Amino acid sequence: MKNKKFMAIPIFLIIALVLMGFAYAHWEKIVTVNGKIETGKLDLIVIHASHNDYGIDPDKDKDVGSTTVIIDPNDPEKVIINITNAYPSYHVYVDVTVRNIGTIPVKLKNMTTTAPPCITVQIWDGLYEQIDPYSWDRTPQYYQKDYTLYIHVEQCALQNTTYTFTAQLIYWNWNELP
Repeated sequence: MKNKKFMAIPIFLIIALVLMGFAYAHWEKIVTVNGKIETGKLDLIVIHASHNDYGIDPDKDKDVGSTTVIIDPNDPEKVIINITNAYPSYHVYVDVTVRNIGTIPVKLKNMTTTAPPCITVQIWDGLYEQIDPYSWDRTPQYYQKDYTLYIHVEQCALQNTTYTFTAQLIYWNWNELP
């Protein structure tokens, strides 16, 4: 008789597990979701570039060096800067206006340049400031930004030389920088 009682326990356990499995199977639902995920686009262009050397060299009393600035026709994210006949301590400010034509907000991380060692190029303002995506219903202060590049000719500059180089501002997704 004792053996029959002990044999009943495993049978009851098996029946209990079968009932639990049956109940779970009826409660479980498989949901299938179809969708399309699109990531944002990080895209900026330079819409204006100018300099402050219009005749007399900036902060000097002579007209020796000259500067020209254009937006690169092959890559509108860059500006091409030409400095002609400059001398040590010649400096110029280049003003650049950048517009965010992408779909996500961005922040300025840094700048790259192809300037030779005798030319120092620095960005003076706007690091880590956010630019929102372009929108027809916003004022330009939200989707474009003005920057100033300071360019200084060092002592190692050669006489009667034209220096041509590019400058490009590097942006990152708005939430990847402080």
